[in-house]
Amino acid sequence: MSREAARQGLRRARELEGGDTDPAVLTVGAWLEHWLATRTRLRPLTRMSYAEHIHRHLQPHLGALVLEELTPAVVAQVFVSISRHRSPTGVLLSAATVQRVRATLRAALNTAVREGLLASNPAKGLRLEGGRAARPVVWTDQAVADWRNGGARPAVAVWTVEQTRTFLDHVSQDRLYGLFHLAVMTGLRRGELVGLRWPDIDLVRGTVRVERQLQSHQGRLVELAPKSAASRRMLSVDHTTLGVLRRHQWHQQKEAESQGRVWDPRGFVFTALRGGALAPERLSRLFRKLNTESGLPPVRLHDLRYGAATLALAAGVELKVVQAMLGHASIVLTADTYSTVLPQVAREAAERTAWLVLRDAGRAHQRGRARGVRRRLAPPRPHPGPISTGVR
Repeated sequence: MSREAARQGLRRARELEGGDTDPAVLTVGAWLEHWLATRTRLRPLTRMSYAEHIHRHLQPHLGALVLEELTPAVVAQVFVSISRHRSPTGVLLSAATVQRVRATLRAALNTAVREGLLASNPAKGLRLEGGRAARPVVWTDQAVADWRNGGARPAVAVWTVEQTRTFLDHVSQDRLYGLFHLAVMTGLRRGELVGLRWPDIDLVRGTVRVERQLQSHQGRLVELAPKSAASRRMLSVDHTTLGVLRRHQWHQQKEAESQGRVWDPRGFVFTALRGGALAPERLSRLFRKLNTESGLPPVRLHDLRYGAATLALAAGVELKVVQAMLGHASIVLTADTYSTVLPQVAREAAERTAWLVLRDAGRAHQRGRARGVRRRLAPPRPHPGPISTGVR
């Protein structure tokens, strides 16, 4: 879209806000700008995502079209073009990203239908290639060997028990060891970890309460409610993790004493060096650095969440408990995401199944052979004689 067209779209959005909603002259671009501007209750990252979809993908293809002339055929053709779009590095948009762009357009056009600007939503019946989220792939010895020999890195990867233990050993002297330990054991999201405050943690009862998360927005940190109602949760932690948190608290108090009044008074559990809130992106950069230094295969910070769920399932924790730990609203999401578990869990399940089916097979075979032997050794039974029919 040209700069002049963009300016016209902005003028149309302003006119729309003033009450001019004639669908005969209203462009899709103007409507999308107006729709985004009037979504006052969006979370910052959601707003950024919508804005990226609109400005990077929808405006260039649809912005100049008149809203009421938008048809399903036009929308379908546009998404063929969007799905072929490549990033500056030459990578095609993922199917999941194209699905999210379609969801943004569909939401904006649903609002246009409700406000009487469209008779129906031309994006409603659009079918796209399935954009299933990537499932966790375990870094088995073979997967690591393939990756080291130039193979592709999985989009979502989790460490084995031994690899996780190696990483925790590697970062044991880091000032944020408690954060990584808690992430591994509970699967807290990045924003939830940096949003924790000491009143949220009961070091006597062994609980962690998730009440908020921190996110970066326009160069500053904002405090938000958890991602969903299910994300506002209470977690129980083990005695070892409680010990780790107590040691972290003691070290933090020493740091605060050395910093004096500079220390942030809000009482965050995990902080930057001078006591201020820890930015999620900064934490991710630190984790990548530590991951590289450890020599372990690469995972993302968010993958520790997948790893925590996988390890819990490996330990025999029920799926419903894992769902509550992660803050998933639906157990279906938990089951679908974590159906791939550690290889040893699959092997143990196969062994248990085989044992259940075959545990008495040997005995049954032996009993069958014994009956056959008894039949061969038993003396012949006397013939009962002629059967009387009662007829003389």
